[in-house]
Amino acid sequence: VHNYYTPYNQNSTADVILNTPVSATQSMLNWVKSSAQGAGVAQKPVALDEYNIFATGSNQMVSDIAGIHGVMVLGEALKNQVSMAARWDLANSWDNGNDMGMFNNSAQTSGAEPGAAAWNPRPAYYYYYYFQKYFGDRMVSSSVIGSSDILSYASSFTSGQAGVVLVNKGSADHTVALAISNFVPGTNYYFYVLQGGTDGTFSRKVVVNGHGPSGASGGPDNFTGIAPASGAQKDGIRITIPAYSVIYLVADTK
Repeated sequence: VHNYYTPYNQNSTADVILNTPVSATQSMLNWVKSSAQGAGVAQKPVALDEYNIFATGSNQMVSDIAGIHGVMVLGEALKNQVSMAARWDLANSWDNGNDMGMFNNSAQTSGAEPGAAAWNPRPAYYYYYYFQKYFGDRMVSSSVIGSSDILSYASSFTSGQAGVVLVNKGSADHTVALAISNFVPGTNYYFYVLQGGTDGTFSRKVVVNGHGPSGASGGPDNFTGIAPASGAQKDGIRITIPAYSVIYLVADTK
């Protein structure tokens, strides 16, 4: 299946974009399952082998919002047991910011992003990098009480730690208290906060624990060397999630 989630070729707002991963993923899987049942054939593994957003006109595709949307799609794909999810695509053409490429095209081509280095990663790349870094070996169930703006995608590590990816898809900050079941807390928890820059709602930049890019778009040059923030678990875990941001958190165990 392919899914481009947002209304086709519309100048969609951040709220419209970020409200699509949960409902559209579930609707897509329901259609596949009901179609297989209606045809009288056994259900096969589902490959979501193209996905992105098709919002245009305001740099949506190259923005931090596209990265947050991608995190939510990964989380919802895992929850719905999608066997493969492949984002479209690696590199494309700038087209005034209507570019689905995760990387800027070569600076030698007419389709390159103005002011960006050749093959410069777009914000979505960094949101995926930290998802891979901080999501464990197995997804576990999680729930959120108190705000429809917050989504959680929890995991466990075979090494014992507990992890959670927290998404704030709303326009206001929220403080969240984490309660981890069936878990013996250790000393500390560690986390990264990813959010857009100050260049508008659809920022072409991503800031990682306060570190932003040196250029017009993308993320910090030294992102692999940025240390996580940390806190003590002895008094519980409470953390503030900025508007339109993602927190990747891992808690140590004894």
